[in-house]
Amino acid sequence: MRARFILMCLALVCLFAAAAPSFAQDMPVASVNTGSLNVRSGPGMQYGSIATLPFGFGVPMIARNSQGNWILIQLTNGLTGWVNVNYLFTQYPTSRLPITDQPIASDITPTGRSNAFTLDLRSGPSTENAVIRTVGLNTPFQLLGRNYNSLWAQIRLDDGTVGWVETRYIITSVPVRSTSPQDGSVFVPFAPVSPPSQPHQPPGTVRYHIVQPGETLSAIAARYGVSIQSIARANHIYNPDRIYYGTTLIIPYS
Repeated sequence: MRARFILMCLALVCLFAAAAPSFAQDMPVASVNTGSLNVRSGPGMQYGSIATLPFGFGVPMIARNSQGNWILIQLTNGLTGWVNVNYLFTQYPTSRLPITDQPIASDITPTGRSNAFTLDLRSGPSTENAVIRTVGLNTPFQLLGRNYNSLWAQIRLDDGTVGWVETRYIITSVPVRSTSPQDGSVFVPFAPVSPPSQPHQPPGTVRYHIVQPGETLSAIAARYGVSIQSIARANHIYNPDRIYYGTTLIIPYS
């Protein structure tokens, strides 16, 4: 019995030894550390989403952009796309990945359909804009983009007509919020449910600013005549490109 056990152990060791070279040749992998991670068509928030991944989903990493903050990954169906490095967990040094800044993700056109019996197609993202035409139930369209808070979507009908519809009345192949803004605004994520408490500062040494829709950290810094870095340090912001609508920022005087 003991001899049989030893033989089984030796067989397992040989099996893992034979498999080790194939594992070593595999692409480096990572797992998703957030829920509903958008996989985008290019390395930036301005690119549309081609897929979403759940928490814990494992993906091979192909390359990175030159800044190292976006990673090109491959999905199980062979599609490729970009994800923000902050939402990946990996023990592999991403700085070792080859560099590419080309939006070489798989080409997928976001689409959708009307989910209302009659849906107004308007000239702009507001009920104050004129109605171009009325869209019927299940009318297909191409999803072009959104307004700053994703309550309105810009669409193109099969006959080429372009207009805006309320997102609560449509069903789309990708989340509307994952598409790029088409109303002149820039990407500003929604405010966290519980904004972090502000660090204590001596009276008279700081000002406060509430982030408005469409604002960027560079624009806020220019408004108050301070550097982006000083605001980032005061508010513990590690990514200056990611600020939250509704958040109260500390604005130092220097």
